[in-house]
Amino acid sequence: MVGFKDFDRRQAVVAGLGGLFMLTADNASAQAQANLTFWTVRLNTPELSAALKAILNDFEAQNPGIKIKHEPVSGNLVYPKFLTAIRGQTMPDIAEAYSYHPLQFAAADQMEPMDDIIELWKGNGLLADIFSEYAYKKFLWRDHYWGVPYNLDIRPIYYRKDLLEAKGLKPPRNWDEFQAAAIALNDPANGVFGVVFPAGNFHIAQHFYMSFMFQAGGSILDKDGNLVFGTTAKDANVKALTYLTDFATKHKVTPPGIASYNTDEPHTLYVQGRAAFGFGTGGLISRLMKENPALAEKTGILEVLEGPAGPSGKLTAAFYNPMFVWKHSPAKDAAKTFVKWFVQPGRLERLYQAVPGQHWPIFKRDINTDRVKSNRLLKEALDNVVPYSTDFAYPGFGRPEMGVIDGEKMFAAPVNEVVVGAKTPEKAVLDAHEAMKKVFSS
Repeated sequence: MVGFKDFDRRQAVVAGLGGLFMLTADNASAQAQANLTFWTVRLNTPELSAALKAILNDFEAQNPGIKIKHEPVSGNLVYPKFLTAIRGQTMPDIAEAYSYHPLQFAAADQMEPMDDIIELWKGNGLLADIFSEYAYKKFLWRDHYWGVPYNLDIRPIYYRKDLLEAKGLKPPRNWDEFQAAAIALNDPANGVFGVVFPAGNFHIAQHFYMSFMFQAGGSILDKDGNLVFGTTAKDANVKALTYLTDFATKHKVTPPGIASYNTDEPHTLYVQGRAAFGFGTGGLISRLMKENPALAEKTGILEVLEGPAGPSGKLTAAFYNPMFVWKHSPAKDAAKTFVKWFVQPGRLERLYQAVPGQHWPIFKRDINTDRVKSNRLLKEALDNVVPYSTDFAYPGFGRPEMGVIDGEKMFAAPVNEVVVGAKTPEKAVLDAHEAMKKVFSS
């Protein structure tokens, strides 16, 4: 497992923060009133904030000894805010975070183990109801669980059913069919590109690259948690990078500006009807429903592709996002009470209804609901994407360094470098591997 030689090494693993929401406790009052401050980053849109407020009101009504003060935090302020909190020992008590943040903070000796909650879930059946074991095993490091999962963030590929039908094509099921369909449907003269994906040096670019890596039989880690990105997994990872970037550099079926694209640009182009295939988050479902319902009717969600690795590699990257508790919280019991209450089947239904597709439950009973089954796009995402979703560390489990690799966009850089013509796929993979090696301790 991971070893950290000193606090400077632990601080390095705190790097790469992408965004999270937190709870922090004021000192308990003389009446044993626990006052918790809740920082949020991922739930700050008007729709999600309203849904969250109603959920928190329910919690306070059912737990009159605990009060919550909600404080939204801008995503671009998360990293400096939490570094300051660590240095000043003023970390919040509870956090909802992106992917590996609890492991990063555990490496800095700031986290409370969540083993008791995992044991509780084992006993009451909730653990068996979680859709994927990677949802919680990803937080196991040094024999402790440092976070518990609460939601799933998926990465589908959307496609135009009407354009495929006009060409007499079926939805592609593997790499060869997808490539052929993207080329066949590319029609820039009429404002439609074959495929649009994020290729800027942003997190979202590496999310889709990761999916193709899995499908090629590649990975960042092996099953024992060793870094293999540019060694034993190199050939597969180069193959995946070549396949993805060829759409821009060789086949030229993408918009000319994708080297600067983050999340929003592919979403917007697809919603405008300017792409046959669009790579996006689950939140694109909500945008289609609101902004272009006519196009939503013509849209499908592709089943995860089968690549060179065959059926065993039919996987896609996704994020099982965690909640965690600060080690030095003055109200750890109240904090864990909130976590156990918050992460319950049915509890977050208001969030799922507020922005359909953006957040997904971790429990099977929450996924198979009428809300999902009655919405065709949600149902297609459930059938075609959710079952194949796995973690960045696959086939390994938790390592704090993965938070840095993800947060510092160490495998987004290869996508961007190849698209702009700065490096070959092999050179980009090897250079990225060297950068990742510096993060891992001996």
